[in-house]
Amino acid sequence: MESNRNPLIIGAGPAGITAALGLAKRGVTSRIYEASGQVGGLARTPRDGDWRIDPGGHRFFTRNEEVLDLWKALLPPDQWISVQRQSAMLVDGHFMRYPLIGRDLLTQMGYGRGMHGLSSLMWSRFVRGMRLDDHSASFREWGTNEFGRYWYTLFFDGYVRKTWLADPDELASDWANQRIKPINWRRKEGDAADQDVFRYPRLGPGQVWEAAAAALADVGVVPTLNSAVTKARFDGSMWTLEMQDGETASGDAVFSSMPLRLLVDALEPEPPKYIRAVAAALKHRALITVAVALGKRYDIPFNWVYTPGPGLRVGRIQNYRRWSTGLSPENWNGTFLGLEYFSGPDGDLWKADDEQLKSIAAHDLRALGIDDSAIERVMIVRSQFAYPINDPGRDRNVARLRDFLGRNYPSLHPVGRNGMHRYDNQDHAMLSAMQSVAQYFGENVDPWRVNTDRGYHESGLLKS
Repeated sequence: MESNRNPLIIGAGPAGITAALGLAKRGVTSRIYEASGQVGGLARTPRDGDWRIDPGGHRFFTRNEEVLDLWKALLPPDQWISVQRQSAMLVDGHFMRYPLIGRDLLTQMGYGRGMHGLSSLMWSRFVRGMRLDDHSASFREWGTNEFGRYWYTLFFDGYVRKTWLADPDELASDWANQRIKPINWRRKEGDAADQDVFRYPRLGPGQVWEAAAAALADVGVVPTLNSAVTKARFDGSMWTLEMQDGETASGDAVFSSMPLRLLVDALEPEPPKYIRAVAAALKHRALITVAVALGKRYDIPFNWVYTPGPGLRVGRIQNYRRWSTGLSPENWNGTFLGLEYFSGPDGDLWKADDEQLKSIAAHDLRALGIDDSAIERVMIVRSQFAYPINDPGRDRNVARLRDFLGRNYPSLHPVGRNGMHRYDNQDHAMLSAMQSVAQYFGENVDPWRVNTDRGYHESGLLKS
């Protein structure tokens, strides 16, 4: 291993672990400091006995061969399964397949409502066609233009308020172009869209990152867990990280996947006041997953069910056995659900104790028509900084922080979803780490350009 390089990595999620793997491949030993007790970040797989929980629902999809090759190298073929994508939105008692299908919209909720939605869509398209500038600044404008006011209000307005904790006028539209697909007017049963499948590890997403941690251990890199970084001192050439327990570590560079606003707060010497104010303006949402094992079998033919209506507190429901039967005990044949609740990182729901969360989940199950007396086990997983929020000021604020850090800390490499404050997919987080490692070795690359395609969608399975 190279002795003249001594990089430090903050965070053992997909970005941090990928950076460590990339450094090791080039002969450099890194040191990793992870705030939690488990590797994988949001893509970890917490366990309770033989139960495994996927906190966010992770589809392993990429258009990048290097990322795919890394995934394949970490797990053997028999540990990967192919999962057909089946998602729905539960609206007024109807499971509407998502992405939305034109035929369903016109018929499934009644022809009267279908015609109302279609006329609203045609009117919005007419109004949009009369404008010289078709750019939609807010999510509400984008959604109304794309779906018409009626279908936008029915499916997406409540969804945004519940899961993103924001008024749709206060969210930028850019992420919607990547995350929300338009209505499919041509889809027929059995066509290619019905074969939309993704890779998934048999034992959940954390299986990949636990395998990666084992591979790193073989070359002497073992993540230090439960070591939250509180200070990042730079003397002009070397870095010193201070952990919550007072331990310190020094190195020549830092790869950071901790939330960008927390990184700025941790820097010493302290950045200018205006930079700290810009960082403080960055917003996150927390995710609380209440995993519920029910002894009764319910026929729910979807991986995910979105619940935009006001009658439920839960924002999204995962059907874990549609992902992999390996997430539940062998030969168990009940229903295993992950109820996902969204909160501010310091909101009232985040502060709720386990009993309060169990009560909320039981109420939602009853509202869904599910017998809560069939509950065999409840497991709760909290992820405080799960998703950066893309409000209208995000691009400007992140750009100012990027430029400031680049000028003043050339050996600091923000990576990943939280490190760069972008709502990236797992493969994008990995690519940002790969390019940051290349940059560390002097290559002319820009990790900030990863995932700047407005039209990127998660779909399909890259052929192996």
